[in-house]
Amino acid sequence: MDKHPMIQVRQLTKMFRSYRIENISFSVQKGECFALCGENGTGKSTIMKMMIGALKPSSGSIMLNGYYVGKSDEYKKQFSFMPDHLLFPSMLTGYEVLSFFAQLRNIPQKNVNEMLQIVGLYEDRHKKIKYYSKGMQQRLSLAQALLPDAPILILDEPTNGLDPYWVYRFKEMMLEQKQRGTTILFSTHILPLVEEIADRMAFIHHGTLFLCDSIANLKKNHPSLEDVFFRRYKQ
Repeated sequence: MDKHPMIQVRQLTKMFRSYRIENISFSVQKGECFALCGENGTGKSTIMKMMIGALKPSSGSIMLNGYYVGKSDEYKKQFSFMPDHLLFPSMLTGYEVLSFFAQLRNIPQKNVNEMLQIVGLYEDRHKKIKYYSKGMQQRLSLAQALLPDAPILILDEPTNGLDPYWVYRFKEMMLEQKQRGTTILFSTHILPLVEEIADRMAFIHHGTLFLCDSIANLKKNHPSLEDVFFRRYKQ
């Protein structure tokens, strides 16, 4: 059994003028897929930005594979991140963009073509980003997150803009990552997706932890996660 969770969030709080994220605590074990759910604007992206060190918490702590976020550079080696919107240079090609990310991380160039094949962009690799659709850019963003083979994947709304086929392929890719032992944390508001690939989930509501449990436990007395959420939300 692992000595520590791969992700440990303790009493995480962030204060803003218009809203706050308050006393969020949860953990994710090695090889688990954990879904962070909630309405738009409820704080999911803010939590993720604190997890990767892009935002400093007002209080609380985050550990990634035993390293405190913000205390040293070691935590940066533990994860790969897919933001909700990654703005690529429009005049570069998909191949050039992914090659740049590979060079930043000392990843062999042969891995670039392999990853472009995986996300279905190999045939369009020499096309400029300005001609990429939203779904193609989303797949390129996913490609740069998968490229380093990091022990932790943090993905913010990864299926936004994907058509049904690529949502299906995304689910397959995440299940493959789980089989390799990768720890996955992703945010979404699509509950059927959570049912299919997540082991556990948390609902964030108005900046607080509404509930956190395994998918199996949540569905014991309910036909779906949507039923769980709307029944509890109405109470």
